[in-house]
Amino acid sequence: MYDTVSEDHEDILFAKVNTEDEQELAAHFQIRSIPTLMIFRERIIIFSQPGALPESRFRQLLEQAKGLNMAEIRREIKAQEQATT
Repeated sequence: MYDTVSEDHEDILFAKVNTEDEQELAAHFQIRSIPTLMIFRERIIIFSQPGALPESRFRQLLEQAKGLNMAEIRREIKAQEQATT
């Protein structure tokens, strides 16, 4: 399913990571379950969930990710960071 969906979205970089080979990366992102789906936009994690998704939900999630206002996301992150300092 992952490969099928990736073929329909040439504007998105899809990647699979072997967490056994990339243990530091898995630790950094706190990956505890396989599979774990993560979506990044502009170097920001906008979605992370362990477990598989049905294809229809995965496609819907990608469209939602494309529609996010990343300027607003960055403002929210900055506000959260300022609130914790």
